[in-house]
Amino acid sequence: MAAPTFRFLYREAEGAIGARLWARASAWPVGIALAMTALAWALAPGPRDLGSQPFFSLSIFAVHAYFIVYGFALFVLAVAQYFVSAKRFVDRGKSPAWAGLAPFCLLLAGAAAWFQPRSEGAMPGWAVWPFYALALAVVIWNVAELGFAPGKPK
Repeated sequence: MAAPTFRFLYREAEGAIGARLWARASAWPVGIALAMTALAWALAPGPRDLGSQPFFSLSIFAVHAYFIVYGFALFVLAVAQYFVSAKRFVDRGKSPAWAGLAPFCLLLAGAAAWFQPRSEGAMPGWAVWPFYALALAVVIWNVAELGFAPGKPK
């Protein structure tokens, strides 16, 4: 992808794009985020017993270093997806501010999923499901609105 095209799609909020370009441009940030999330799930360490395991381990250090990179990458990918979706919302004749709703709900659901097992019972297991449902509903709405609905008549 040429640098001006990359800048227009992923680093600028101005402009408008059609449904087809939105779908193609969304494939990269969404695909990278899904691949990195699958790797994070695969690498996630279980509970540690410091009585039988060493306090410091190179493998645990590497996993947590990946989680730091993963967290930063998710924010960068969410911003890229925001810019792509903002352009599509403009094409639909709606406020580009709606583009921030899906990344926000997905990050909120991820935060709830992370916090629940660490809450020591303060957040019951069922309490993450409303966050998942909200995120799923917003993602479905985004895909329907931005991927299939026609642009505003010119």
